[in-house]
Amino acid sequence: MSDKSYVVKFVALTFLNMLLLTLVIRLIPENNYFDGEYPFWKQQRDYTHTTDNASQILFLGDSAFKAAVIPDLIGDSAYNLSLGGAGPIEMYYSLKNYLENHPKPQKVFFSFAPMHFTYLDRYRDRTLYFHFLSPQEQIESQLNILSFDDMPLSDKLLMSMDNWQYLLKFPTKYFQTIKNSELKRGHFNEEHYQQTAAERGHMFFGRNPEWFNKYEIHKQLQVDFKPLQVEDFYLRKLFQLCTDNDIQAYMVQTPINQITYSAASKYDYFPPYQEYLKNLAEELSANIESDLIFYDVTLFGDELHLNEKGAEIYSKNLKEKYNL
Repeated sequence: MSDKSYVVKFVALTFLNMLLLTLVIRLIPENNYFDGEYPFWKQQRDYTHTTDNASQILFLGDSAFKAAVIPDLIGDSAYNLSLGGAGPIEMYYSLKNYLENHPKPQKVFFSFAPMHFTYLDRYRDRTLYFHFLSPQEQIESQLNILSFDDMPLSDKLLMSMDNWQYLLKFPTKYFQTIKNSELKRGHFNEEHYQQTAAERGHMFFGRNPEWFNKYEIHKQLQVDFKPLQVEDFYLRKLFQLCTDNDIQAYMVQTPINQITYSAASKYDYFPPYQEYLKNLAEELSANIESDLIFYDVTLFGDELHLNEKGAEIYSKNLKEKYNL
């Protein structure tokens, strides 16, 4: 057998094996092997894609907003659609899908930590990995990511090839997770799915009362604030989506603590962030809060997320401020 013939057969056999494994993976229920974040993303996606249980007040944002807003303290028709690691990209498609399946809400609130404007936090290992977006939305968002921010062509090609492995469920992205799970995560994921649904999308993240004794500043707060063009693009689309549907939209701040603020203030971080929001509010004629909110460290479960007491205070303040 010639070397050339051997290489061709080896490549063909490898491709067939990959194809077979991909087909097998697609037949395995995702609930049985995905990690602990999956039930929260799945529950949110299911809610936005079904036609029952419409809400009049929606909250869309990241994990800080998901922990901070307790729908039970807002009202019977409030729902928290925020997700851990989410940015304007994920929340735009969430609201778009919600509106396609429900009557429009009266009010929508957005909130994103500044870091979710400066880098794609969980776009690949949650948004793509969990197939949170439809294939069409996934392709559309990837094209927008590749078209906006400066990136060498070679990096764009590598990113595209890597991202397509998520879309097709290649073994390179899923086999190790399935192996590690031993397909035994179904009960855990279902339990957390039902719990989040019962609490209308709310959940807590950090719950360590002594977190500030071992504080380490998040690496994304150790840089100058500069929003990604694609996140700015999708934030504008969020506001436009509300305008097109005659929905009152507000962008609010979630609290930060003085330890985090002091650490990040060593860099050129918060003033440019606030200036960005002020300019955006003026340009869009939108309701966008730019003033920062400070809570004591004892009201946080970690450096970013409010604990039970902090969330109770914030939810009641939000309800009173916006007459919810």
